[in-house]
Amino acid sequence: MRRRTRWTRAWIGLVALAWSAPSWAQETPAPAQTGAAPEEPAAGEVARVPETAYGADGFNGPAFEDWLLGSPFRLVPRPRAETPPRLPRGRPVEGGFAGRRLLLTFDDGPFPETTPRLLEILRSEQVPAVFFLLAARVQELAQRRQGRRVARMIVQDGHAVGNHSFSHPHLTRLEPAQWKHQIVRAHDVVRSAVGYAPTLFRPPYGSVDAAIDRYLEYRGYTRVQWTYIADEFRARTPELMVRGILEQIREREKQGRNVGGVVLLHDAHARSVECAALLIRRIRAENCTLLEAGDEDVWRFVDADSFFQPIGAPRETEALDPPRATPAEVEEARTWCATHRDELDTIRSLDRLEVDINSDDFGRAPDGGGTYERSTDDASPSP
Repeated sequence: MRRRTRWTRAWIGLVALAWSAPSWAQETPAPAQTGAAPEEPAAGEVARVPETAYGADGFNGPAFEDWLLGSPFRLVPRPRAETPPRLPRGRPVEGGFAGRRLLLTFDDGPFPETTPRLLEILRSEQVPAVFFLLAARVQELAQRRQGRRVARMIVQDGHAVGNHSFSHPHLTRLEPAQWKHQIVRAHDVVRSAVGYAPTLFRPPYGSVDAAIDRYLEYRGYTRVQWTYIADEFRARTPELMVRGILEQIREREKQGRNVGGVVLLHDAHARSVECAALLIRRIRAENCTLLEAGDEDVWRFVDADSFFQPIGAPRETEALDPPRATPAEVEEARTWCATHRDELDTIRSLDRLEVDINSDDFGRAPDGGGTYERSTDDASPSP
């Protein structure tokens, strides 16, 4: 009986194989001849997994990586009413830049309690900025709906957004699979929140290494560090924070280094938001001093495009003619000085405050911490 059952199973298997052979043979491509060109796909045929995928959402690299990370269809471009600011695959932004140009950047947000006030200030002063979003604050959770709403407000006001990881770890302390997951998961969350994929990246704590840099370039990102930082965690007033930034600018001037650069702030605290407002006014008061001395290369607040250098482009710091203020920018500065003449002495008075930017503690969070406090719904994802 066992023998008959075994033969019956074998016979059924052979019949099934013979029945499926014609369709199986059709689906299996014939071996390519040596030296022959690869066959073109049939008309209307769509490849399931493209060899590369570099589309409107700013990704660059083999799609296989995304299959490993569990979201192979994330690269499908979605229609948009307008083109967002996109600065992909640029040289890492570090150090000072030629010309009196400052880029304001804000990390760790959005914060529904403070970011809208910051947006009001930037709108009133007509100053662009970059917000490096912490994805855990804008993920699709009931507790984060306000964060998503504020993230959209940032984009609607014309500011750029960047990827600041998912949960703000030291990336260099993680295994490669973990820090890749931090970058990719944040990429998806931010894109879902604001409607386009970020192409600017700032590593938490500025912690980065060669492997992370290679991966960021592979993903199509431009890494943005900073030149100037406010002592937000220890200085308790906006005036002290602005004074620290001014002192750093003065120090670079003394050393003969390029003074243009990226300012790092956070929109987590009310004092940080007011620091941004005071910094804008103090820099514009600086222009009044320059104009009085006959120097028309005034300070201006610029967007990220002014610092973007595609990989392979000549370095801006090697340019013979550093960018100078345009006549329109000089005239705007003159108008501001005439309008705020009565306030200039008050705005300049914070220069009398004493700060020590050479202190080991300057600009550092106590115990290595930051502004981001994880809640129970923000648990770090597993790799």
